[in-house]
Amino acid sequence: MSFWEVVGGGEKGGILVREGQALKSPELSERLATGSVVGELERQGERLRYCLLRGEGPVEGWVSLKVAGKDLIQPCSDPAGPAPSYPELGALEPCVPMSKDFPLPKGQCFGKDGKMKMLYLHGGGVSKTVAQMQLNSTFKDLPNKKQLDWTIWTGPHEVPLGWNGDYSLKPFGPNFSVYFERLPFANCQWETWEGLDHSIKEFKSFLKANGPFDGAMGFDMGGELLVHAANLATEGDVELQKAFRFLILFTSTAPKHLSPLGAQRIKAPLRIPTICSWATSDENHPYMEYEELPLFIHRDFREVVVHGDGHKPAVLKKDQSTLWRFARFLYAMERGNDFIPTDHPDNLLRRRLWLPIQRPASKPSAAKQLLVVPNVSGHGEVEDIIQALKASEAKGEPLEMEGEAFVRSGSPPKPLQRLNLLMELYGADQELFKGAPLEVKQVSFPEAQSMQWHDSQVPSRQLISKDLILEDMGPKAQQLAAQMSEPCEEGCALVGFGAGAFLAFAMVRELVSQKRKPQSLCLVNPPLQVPWSMVEPCCLEDVSVHVLMDRDSTYGPPWRYEVATKGNFTTELYEDLPDMAAKVLAKLG
Repeated sequence: MSFWEVVGGGEKGGILVREGQALKSPELSERLATGSVVGELERQGERLRYCLLRGEGPVEGWVSLKVAGKDLIQPCSDPAGPAPSYPELGALEPCVPMSKDFPLPKGQCFGKDGKMKMLYLHGGGVSKTVAQMQLNSTFKDLPNKKQLDWTIWTGPHEVPLGWNGDYSLKPFGPNFSVYFERLPFANCQWETWEGLDHSIKEFKSFLKANGPFDGAMGFDMGGELLVHAANLATEGDVELQKAFRFLILFTSTAPKHLSPLGAQRIKAPLRIPTICSWATSDENHPYMEYEELPLFIHRDFREVVVHGDGHKPAVLKKDQSTLWRFARFLYAMERGNDFIPTDHPDNLLRRRLWLPIQRPASKPSAAKQLLVVPNVSGHGEVEDIIQALKASEAKGEPLEMEGEAFVRSGSPPKPLQRLNLLMELYGADQELFKGAPLEVKQVSFPEAQSMQWHDSQVPSRQLISKDLILEDMGPKAQQLAAQMSEPCEEGCALVGFGAGAFLAFAMVRELVSQKRKPQSLCLVNPPLQVPWSMVEPCCLEDVSVHVLMDRDSTYGPPWRYEVATKGNFTTELYEDLPDMAAKVLAKLG
């Protein structure tokens, strides 16, 4: 495994990077900064293809080892480099809960012949054979794979072939299992993890007989059990303490606010070295669920790796930077417990974000005015989806299936009714609040109607285009918000529907910047992805934020709005539009 440090280019701000191996290939616009640390992806003579691990510059590219006999890069024995200088939180420091040290086992490399002893917990509905195949596929090209001594712990709940609808697994049976069951259906807003307590009990017995481990890796529900166990260990459960030193989590989520486990969400960011990895193209859960989990890992301990392999552990290939980021992490863990995250954009985007937000107790006064921001971007592809479902129904194809614990997974109920409700929401306006005991005004954005707000390239069936705001729409939204902030009186509240919720969010950002804070912000089925330029910790200061979602939705977590305020934050479900309007008014005091 080869790491290199950039030693040349000091007088020019770094060394030249090209797209290809050839010296005449196009130059990249940015230089690779002096002092940066890179991993070797490929080497051809005096040319090196690298991936950036620490420092500044292009994430990947080709550089020369020398120029005119002088070294531009040199071999580096320590890929970690100096500790990163995180931005000072300043006034936000009281909003970060105090984290406890994670109870680590003493020593390292607990496996045979000084290897790292590794534990793997699989995803739902597979066998030990499938789990071993996943390990082989993921780490096939890893340079230090021979230093990993693997044990697989299968779920204690048996399920039949086809529990998850995948009958292609038959050759790898017959023993399929899970760690818990998602009831009444996966991605439900009040999703219950049935059987988790029993699995934790069995996990404790397994650890007592087989632990400790250096690292524990989990995929899907396997990772979710590991995070739950790590949280319990941090909070004082001695049977789970000193069981492992680090985590690798693929496509794992946190319990939803409205779930039975919502009260047991992590109280302060965990201080255990962790890789969190997922694909935005994952078909099983909205990827916002995977984005949320790393925020519960302390920023000094987390490495975020977004891959492109769908709903499975990443396939680490030797020509990709993802492999070297994993290799670097495992190399550090082999030597001890210290790890410094890379400067990869996957990390930098989230560097100043965390969950939960520690919120001071507050009780806002009643709102005097309500500004309604209707949806501004039509119905999207919802009408087409409705027609497709009706066609399936006409053929006699079932549109839903009731789940049964450890027999089969369920599906969301009443999909057509749910989509029709969204159609109503996207056409709703201030008339919903007719007769309300406060002044109601509608904020119109005629110019916004013709703008392309949403990403038409929807990466997963778990999302629709209206869930995704294009990155370059951030400045345009703030410009519109600046033009429309005048109607807001002191003590006002805002409510937005669909894409209008995003504009309402932009309006509150603008009002806060003008020192004209509103009382609260209600977001009804808001877009889940908003421009990263607008994802800032506590940017709404202490404005109360309330997110409302339709009851049968498989909506991902609205964490982008949760991190935006240090005031009250709630999520709530509604049955229909009158119910939604009533709940919005109840939030306003």
